[in-house]
Amino acid sequence: MATRQSELLEVLSQMAEEMPDPDWVALVDGNGLIVSCIPEKPVVGQDQISAMTAASIIMGDRVLDEIDGGQMRYTSIAGANRQMLSVVLSNDRVLAIGLGPEVPAQATFASLTRWVPEILQVLSKSFVTS
Repeated sequence: MATRQSELLEVLSQMAEEMPDPDWVALVDGNGLIVSCIPEKPVVGQDQISAMTAASIIMGDRVLDEIDGGQMRYTSIAGANRQMLSVVLSNDRVLAIGLGPEVPAQATFASLTRWVPEILQVLSKSFVTS
């Protein structure tokens, strides 16, 4: 029997396959908790991913407020060894993607355009529990 979690993992897996070698793809909820993550044990711990996703969204919101930038779409924080892209899906869902430093954030946009509607569809489905 399909569950929300199994369907989310399937969609995230398919999306990750299309992206340029992501270190992780994680769906984070409005409370900063990981709902689903590919791989199950990423190179950076899930606790760190969820905390840094929340921090990047808080920082991004603050910057956008200061510059009158409008509603946030995504943040990209890049370092010499790794970068994290946080993509706002809704008021209470963010997609966190870990990438190598050489990958431009825009390289993920085609996959995001294709798979975000699928993620949102899974999240809106009603699942029966027995």
